[in-house]
Amino acid sequence: MPTAKSRFLSAAQLILSSVLALSILGAPTTACFYAALALQLWFERMIPSLFPFMVLSGLILRLNLGQLFALPLYPVLGRLYRISKTMCTTLFMGFFFGFPLGAKCVAEAYELKQLSKPQAQFLLSFCNNIGPVYLLSFALPLLGFSENSYSGLKIAVIAIFFGVPLLYGLILRNTVYRHIPLTETILCGESIGRKVSFIPALDASVTSACAAITRLGGYMIFFIVCNLPLRQTALLAPALEITSGLTLSKGILPPALSMTFLTFGGLSCFAQTYTCIRDTDLSFRDYCFHKLLQSAIAFCLYALLFSVYDRLPVLS
Repeated sequence: MPTAKSRFLSAAQLILSSVLALSILGAPTTACFYAALALQLWFERMIPSLFPFMVLSGLILRLNLGQLFALPLYPVLGRLYRISKTMCTTLFMGFFFGFPLGAKCVAEAYELKQLSKPQAQFLLSFCNNIGPVYLLSFALPLLGFSENSYSGLKIAVIAIFFGVPLLYGLILRNTVYRHIPLTETILCGESIGRKVSFIPALDASVTSACAAITRLGGYMIFFIVCNLPLRQTALLAPALEITSGLTLSKGILPPALSMTFLTFGGLSCFAQTYTCIRDTDLSFRDYCFHKLLQSAIAFCLYALLFSVYDRLPVLS
């Protein structure tokens, strides 16, 4: 028999779905414009900046190249975070390949028994972020920073963007996750010894990447259309979906809020992260808590930084 809580959730879902459907029917032209904008940004920005890294990360994991890939990184990251070579590679891919590859890499490494659950949960808490390619080629130019020039303000913005999760992870490593073992933890011995040829690994990586990038496009369309019933699209759009949201709010949102939304990633990013880890027993609730806390810290730092400047300059 359904409980009061389940009935309330069902009623709320029905109301929200009905409101969205009525909003689309009431403004079909605007809904089509939003959907077309999301598709254009997905095709022109997200696929080129993410798909190659999705395939590459899949190959690294499926060919068991994580420990070799980490060799140039391990002397620094391994000692700083006191993590294994496999964890070092996963951390690197999460930061530099771009969201949602952080969650995808952690989940795949965990499913392939290359990470233990505490190791995977630790990495998931801070290394699922928007990558430098997306940040430097799309987000910062959209906020007024020239792609090919650097100033003190731009460098400070980048330092905060990547510094907050890096420092947050370091704090977690020495507090909540201080007991994670330092050695390579393999939960299932046969998974590391099994030889996988290149072509099957490539096929599996491409197939997985196609599913992930298609899902991302679907979420972009859905969450930008969710702006219709809010009637304040420009201000709230980045909280729903970051790529199209920043485009719609260009020149309206204060730069500190825009950068905070980039750290937050939008509800679309949370939904995509859930789909990456839903087949595992990793905690999505813990991920949400850590991401919200990092966003709050980032907002304080960005507000302090931009308070020194009257406005975000356009740099040539």
